[in-house]
Amino acid sequence: MFEPLRNPEPDAPPSGRIIPALAALVRPERMVELTACCAELSDLAGLSASEIVLRHGGGLVLVEQGVTGYDQVILTLAVERPNTAVIVISDQLPGHMVRALMKLEASDIVPASAGVEEIIDVAEQLRETQSIQGSGATSKCWAFRGAVGGAGVSTLAIESAFSLARKVGPGKVCLVDLNLADGMTTSFLEAVPKLDLHALTAAPERLDQRLLAAWCWEHADGVSLIAAPRNPDADMLASEQAILRLLDVACSAFEYVLVDMPRHMMPWTKPVLGAVDEVIIISELTVPSLHAAADMCRETDILRSDGNPSKLVLNRMFPKKRFRAEFAVDKAEQAIEREIHTTITSDWDAARTAVNLGKPIADVKPKSALVLDVAAFIDRLLPEGISEVDRKAGKKRRAK
Repeated sequence: MFEPLRNPEPDAPPSGRIIPALAALVRPERMVELTACCAELSDLAGLSASEIVLRHGGGLVLVEQGVTGYDQVILTLAVERPNTAVIVISDQLPGHMVRALMKLEASDIVPASAGVEEIIDVAEQLRETQSIQGSGATSKCWAFRGAVGGAGVSTLAIESAFSLARKVGPGKVCLVDLNLADGMTTSFLEAVPKLDLHALTAAPERLDQRLLAAWCWEHADGVSLIAAPRNPDADMLASEQAILRLLDVACSAFEYVLVDMPRHMMPWTKPVLGAVDEVIIISELTVPSLHAAADMCRETDILRSDGNPSKLVLNRMFPKKRFRAEFAVDKAEQAIEREIHTTITSDWDAARTAVNLGKPIADVKPKSALVLDVAAFIDRLLPEGISEVDRKAGKKRRAK
């Protein structure tokens, strides 16, 4: 009954490009336009969301905001077939829909005014992304957030990004600084803040991988950084839709995206914490910090529907050989009734030297206990799918 619409001799678009196969839930007049640029076009009107997932999940799907059932299709695909590539036609997509798109391995948004050529451009980009991810690569997004001020979140996010790049190779890791008003990552790395927050907020749906590349600064060690110039009014500029779109596109461009988040609550904090793959809460081994960390972990876990609890990391621990005026980690776990995932040894001298030189700590003092602790922490976070071949390849690259 719902057979694909086939056009044996279509009037191809001016470029002559054709989309091999597309399933579309759009207005009738747009469906007519699409027949000229699709070798095989399936009309999804009248199908339930479950039927669409069953018949077209894993393929390329185009939906238009305002068409009956468009939202249910996106939500169902995000849960049941996240390997589906989805294009959404919308000028103002609601935040919960953008969050659903973040769960898909490949997605994009085009404005309502988009013509056939622009839809073809996006379709080709998503097909390429699908091909890459289908070969085994899966993007991962980790969020770092401090339970108390001054816990060293930016330092740990930076060191984790560079440690990860040394393991998986250059060009695969991106660090996003969401401390929009007063972020420090660019200062720590002597980087250039290139994110245009005004442009992103004005039209988040226009952001694609090409524009994202223009907003990325790349370190010589192969880590990309996305950060905005420091601006005391920046927190009021960023919308939930803009931030989620930024992370969505970053995840489509990089295998690993690490997010340095502010401690204070923003309109987009909860959606981000609910969507990322891992949430890392940074604290120190003091009574006030532990209580704040335990509360933040519990609050975060409520947001995470995947059942993956947040990870509690204790930073700035004294080296074991030094006198420690603090209580044992196991007693701290008993006190807050929560597992402490990782402890990171303090190395103030190395950290100070690194930021003064604009380098990661590993470039200044490779054998620092802090660097070794971060490396072990990353090993525990890495998905089981990463092969020893990748690790060995990373070692060979560093040896050259």
